[in-house]
Amino acid sequence: MKKFMLVVVIILFYILSLPGAPLIALYGDVDEASYLSGKFNPSTHSQFVNLDDLNIETDGRKHYLRRSTAVALKKMVVAFKKDNPNIRLYVTSSTRNFNYQKAIWDAKFNGSRKVDGKALNKTEPNHLKRALTILQYSSMPGTSRHHWGTDLDFNSLVNSYYENGEGLIIYNWLKKNAPDFGFYQPYTAGRKQGYNEEKWHWSYLPESSIYLRRWMKIFGNDTSFFSKEGSFGGSEYADRLAPIYVMGINPECVR
Repeated sequence: MKKFMLVVVIILFYILSLPGAPLIALYGDVDEASYLSGKFNPSTHSQFVNLDDLNIETDGRKHYLRRSTAVALKKMVVAFKKDNPNIRLYVTSSTRNFNYQKAIWDAKFNGSRKVDGKALNKTEPNHLKRALTILQYSSMPGTSRHHWGTDLDFNSLVNSYYENGEGLIIYNWLKKNAPDFGFYQPYTAGRKQGYNEEKWHWSYLPESSIYLRRWMKIFGNDTSFFSKEGSFGGSEYADRLAPIYVMGINPECVR
C-alpha cells in the first residue's frame, strides 16, 4: 500500500508540473504564493470541505481540509473505529490560514499567550531567542503545513497523552496503519532540526509532498515574503529560520 501511495505522489507531481497543467486543481482561484503561505479563506475555497459534512468527529469547532485529504481521513477514521469502537479519535486542529497562524504567533511573541507558563515578552528580551522558543512547537505565519489543507491534529496537543492509556493505543495504531491511508507524522522524534516531536500531527502525503516541493521552489531561496520587519513578531529572522523549519521533518515526508 505504501508503494502505491508513493506512485500516486510521483504521478500527481509529474502531471501538475507539466506546462499548462491545471493549477486550479492545486490552488483553486488563489495564486500559488498566497495559497502556499495560507493567504486565503478555507471556508470559501472550492477545494475544501467542512469536516462536519463528512461526519468526521471534531472538537466541536468548524474544521476544513482539502476534500481529497478529508475523504482519505474519513476512511482512516472508519478503520480506526472498527478496531477501537470505544475510543474517540477526533480532529482538534486542521487548516489554519496566515491570519490564524499570525494570531497564535503574535500572542506568544507579545506575551498575551504564555509558553510553558511564561510570558516571553518579559522572560526573553532577545527577539531571536524568543522566536526560537516559540518555534519549538509553533510555525511562523506563512510557513505552516497547516496552511495547505493537508495536515491535521488529533485529540491532544501534548505528547505525554500518547504515552499511555487511550492515547498510546491511538498513537500505536496510527504508526502502524496511517501510512496505508496516505498519512504520515511529519514531526517525529530524533530529528536534528525543526520543531519538537508532535505525536498528534499527521499529514496526507499524496498532497502535502507536492505543496512542500512548491513551497521550497517559491520561497526556499527567497523568504523576503515573510521576513518583512513588522509583519509579525520576529519576522526579521524568517529569512534564516523558515526553510530550516519547513524542511526539518520526518524524512518519509520528503518525497
